[in-house]
Amino acid sequence: MKKIAFAVMGVFVAGAAGAAEPDWSKVTERKIKLFYPGQSGLEWIMNKADHSAVPDIVDKKRACSKCHEGDANEVGDKIIKGSPAGNSKTQLEPKPIADRAGWVPASFKMTHDDQNLYVRVEWEQPKGGSFGMDKKNEVKLAMMFDGGFPDGGAPAIELAERAGCWVTCHNDLRSMKEAKDDKKTKYIKGGALDGGKFMDLIQWRSGKGEKPVDGYIADKRVMEGGKGLVKAEGKKDGNKWVVTFTRALAGGGTGDHKIEPGKIYDFGFALHDGGAEARYHYVSLNYQFGLDKTVEGVKYYYNVVKQ
Repeated sequence: MKKIAFAVMGVFVAGAAGAAEPDWSKVTERKIKLFYPGQSGLEWIMNKADHSAVPDIVDKKRACSKCHEGDANEVGDKIIKGSPAGNSKTQLEPKPIADRAGWVPASFKMTHDDQNLYVRVEWEQPKGGSFGMDKKNEVKLAMMFDGGFPDGGAPAIELAERAGCWVTCHNDLRSMKEAKDDKKTKYIKGGALDGGKFMDLIQWRSGKGEKPVDGYIADKRVMEGGKGLVKAEGKKDGNKWVVTFTRALAGGGTGDHKIEPGKIYDFGFALHDGGAEARYHYVSLNYQFGLDKTVEGVKYYYNVVKQ
């Protein structure tokens, strides 16, 4: 039998009892495109003069995924090259990056048992050299999700079901076009732990000895406080990265959303590759998941089936 060598990095197991690895061969795979967003903050996305889809988002309540899942790769390629985008022909990357891919082909799988949610993300290493911003971590992969809402209801965070993680991205953040504070990180307008107006945040880091993040984003980003992340692992096999998260359904810490049946959760992924930091990442469009729940007619919804 041929032996396969894996580079295993950034393994983390919480103090709680370790969970058994699910049989991923029996879990449905969902292919997605992680693309380069440049300086397209929420304010740009929601400005009709910049973005022609604003009436669809506001009046027709359409999600970004509905229009852009098919051409996210084209959007990323255009932005990273500094090409004009949107109605206003904005250059969303003021310093074009010639040697970087505009998007990354990826996929995810999710399953659960009585205690935990399991998430597996795979992607091909994109072309291009190192940004050299993060000296400790070649790669960071984050997942954000809201507190969920009943079918037919609305999320606590305005626009979360349509814009996903873009509710945390604004034009005045560090490295963005209107930045005035080089330390200002992601936030949600009107965000607060009270009332569930926050995004749960987990992040795996590739650096040796680096612990993953279990935090949240409310009126500011906090990179600690959560107790729901049981395990985070990452490895590289040839040109493919694989990262898995084990997240306790009950949560239990500050900034931890409880994951329970009967609700629909908005979520998304962000990939910092090549030692990137801040906005220099690849992101997914908005997606939704629910536990053992079928939602007809929503292509960006994923049914997390119990195993």
